[in-house]
Amino acid sequence: MTSSNPSPDLTGPWHWAARELTATLEPAGLLRAGMVGRTLGGPVTAKGVRGWLRVMAAPKADGKIWEGANLADVLLPEEVPRPALLGHLTWNDENGLVFQAHLWERLQGETPSQTPNLNTPAPIPEGWWNDLRTALDHLHRAPASSGRRVVTQDYIDRIPRFIPALHGRDLTVERWETSHGDLHWANLTTDPLQIIDWEGWGSAPAGYDIAVLHAYSLLAPATAARVREVFADVLDTPSGRLAQWVICAEIIQAADRDPLHVRLKPHAEHLAARLIA
Repeated sequence: MTSSNPSPDLTGPWHWAARELTATLEPAGLLRAGMVGRTLGGPVTAKGVRGWLRVMAAPKADGKIWEGANLADVLLPEEVPRPALLGHLTWNDENGLVFQAHLWERLQGETPSQTPNLNTPAPIPEGWWNDLRTALDHLHRAPASSGRRVVTQDYIDRIPRFIPALHGRDLTVERWETSHGDLHWANLTTDPLQIIDWEGWGSAPAGYDIAVLHAYSLLAPATAARVREVFADVLDTPSGRLAQWVICAEIIQAADRDPLHVRLKPHAEHLAARLIA
C-alpha cells in the first residue's frame, strides 16, 4: 500500500544547503536518512571545520520539532555539552514544503550504540557518569521555553491503558523539569560526553531523562544496573517511579509499530510491574 504522504527526496535540498553554507561532503562520506525519511545528514568540511549537515523537510515551518534545535542552541546553558551550531538555513520549494538545514560541529566522541537501546554492556569510563550528572543538573535547572512539553499530563493520565495495574492510582506529576526528552544511547557520546538531537526537548516529569536512559539499557542488564546505581537518588523516589512508568508505557505503546520496541516491551512490562510491587 502506497503512503498518501510520501517522504520527499532530500538529496537535492541537502546539496543546495551545502553550497549555501560553503560545506563540502567529505570524500567517501555517506548521506544518512532519518526520522522516517524526513531528514538527511552527512559529514562535511566547512571553512576548514569538520561538521555534520542535516536537512529536514516539513509541511509548515512551526511546531516543537521544527523549533527545537534553534531554541536549544540559544536557551540552554553552556554547561550542557553539545555540538556547536555553525550555520542554519530555512527555505521553501514550489510544492509548498519547507526545509531547514543545520550545520553542526562534528561530534568529538563516539556514541555507545547506533540504536537507542543497548544490546551489550556499554564500555563507559567511570568519570563519564559524573559528567552526565553534572550536565543533567544544569539542564534540569534551566527554564524551559514556554509551551514546550516532552510529555503531557493528559498522556500520563492514560498510562493505565498500557499498564493496567496502575488503574486507580494518582498519576499527577508533582514536579516538572527541563529535559532532553530522548536521552538514549544513540544520543550520547563518550570520551568526551556530548548530548545530541535536541529537537524534542522541553518539560517532563522530574527524573524522565534518567528513566529513559535506564529503560533503553534493559537489554544490557549490567549497564542498566549501573544506571540504577549511579542515579538511585533519582529513580528510587515517587517522582522517579512515575517517570519510569511513563517511559515503560511509551515503549509498550510503540511496540505495536516498531520492531526495536518489540524486543524491549517485555522488559518494560517487567520493570513497570516490579515498580508497582
